[in-house]
Amino acid sequence: MLFASDLDRTLIYSRRSMGPDADPEMLTAVEEINGKLTAFMTTAGLALHRQMSSKISFVPVTTRTAEQYKRVTGLLDEVQEPEYAIVANGAVILKNGVPMAEWSARIQKQLLEDRATVKHVLKQLEVYTGKEFILEVKQAEEWFIYMIIDEQKFSPAELEHLAKIFFRQGFTFSQQGRKLYIMPNCINKATALNFVIKQLQAETVLAAGDSLLDLEMVKAADHGFIPAHGEAAQDAEVPASVRITAASGIQAGEEILQNVRRFLL
Repeated sequence: MLFASDLDRTLIYSRRSMGPDADPEMLTAVEEINGKLTAFMTTAGLALHRQMSSKISFVPVTTRTAEQYKRVTGLLDEVQEPEYAIVANGAVILKNGVPMAEWSARIQKQLLEDRATVKHVLKQLEVYTGKEFILEVKQAEEWFIYMIIDEQKFSPAELEHLAKIFFRQGFTFSQQGRKLYIMPNCINKATALNFVIKQLQAETVLAAGDSLLDLEMVKAADHGFIPAHGEAAQDAEVPASVRITAASGIQAGEEILQNVRRFLL
């Protein structure tokens, strides 16, 4: 059995995303940056994750770069390192911690063919970079662009306008809090996970994720889970195989792990 899961806002949570009802005494930090604790799980949820680690093939699937993923040491402590991890939204597959060169070469080739390179996107964004709602434009290595936005000044109309422009060119738009991702369609979690499933010859697949970047991966799994707070929970076409959690925020992460455990009993 294979369990593939997004990390941020699905299994792990920042102080900003964990929700107002989170009890600090019930949390354990799983990431630290320059001495600052930046991501958390419930202590019970982390214990569940560790208990299941020897009984299931866990595949982390994240928009984080490989370097950012490796910062989440608390999730990887006291468990065997996952054989496969999908990072950069599927542009990079790590096998035993090392990028699979043949996979990334395939993605690079597709980006060029689709005219979806970082250089192409940056040129398209030049007209927007002076807008007050865009605080910063960031580049995830050579794979994709995301923007840090002012949520108070960024209107739904602006989102719709930008989304239409890039949708026509073969991109997916996803807003996750203050981050707005412009993702080439050839970089996606579902395709990368399908490759890993074949490598592991997994017969049963469980998947969890909160955003539109996770949705196809979750829908394609035998059993899927979406946090109630997630962008993907608003999709009207979620199949019966996908369960939306009752809890929101960091408690949703624990609920997902409880549901996964039931499949192991």
